[in-house]
Amino acid sequence: MKKIFAVLAASLMLAGAVNAQGLGGLLGGLTGKSSEGGTDLGSILNTVSNVVYAFTGQTNVVSLPGNWTYQGAAIALSGDNTVANIASSAAAGGIEGKMDEYLAKIGIKPGSMKFTFNEDLSFVCTIGAIPISGTWKTLDDGARVQLQFGKTLKFLNMTGTLKATATGCEMLFDSGKLMEFLKKALAYVAKQSSTASTFATLAENYNDMKLGFKLSRN
Repeated sequence: MKKIFAVLAASLMLAGAVNAQGLGGLLGGLTGKSSEGGTDLGSILNTVSNVVYAFTGQTNVVSLPGNWTYQGAAIALSGDNTVANIASSAAAGGIEGKMDEYLAKIGIKPGSMKFTFNEDLSFVCTIGAIPISGTWKTLDDGARVQLQFGKTLKFLNMTGTLKATATGCEMLFDSGKLMEFLKKALAYVAKQSSTASTFATLAENYNDMKLGFKLSRN
């Protein structure tokens, strides 16, 4: 029993340095038997991992306050298992590349769009040199973000998912909402003249996906 308590204590100490998924993998390799009662130590460690995760929360939570720069399109294929498998394959990269091409045609290129999220829950999205303001908040312990634009974009409300990456984060929205945002935003910054056919192509090709932005912190 002393061994079990020692494992619990050590695991909780590791929580600050190892994410929950990684901890589960680390502890999962220890599948031996306890000498005291034949308890399955692997099961105990798995439970410990779950407990640590419950107390520490998601380890890929994105801290939004600060300055972020658009680096490229992000996509997420959702639905049945087949689609999920495609999303994890190299095909996703090809789709993102095509999306980058479409966005470049309407003036959304790496470095051309920036977000500043303030501690007071206001934000500014700058496209080119044109700022568009609103308010933000995170939901579900930081797993999702809600952007509420002001009068400029007719009070458009967008709720999307946040995912931490090695270089920053990905912010993903339902394709319809993202299209609505791009239409209104580009109309405001006077880039609407040649976007109609491009938006039609975007909507046709990416209707069943979550679309968004890869952002790097400045």
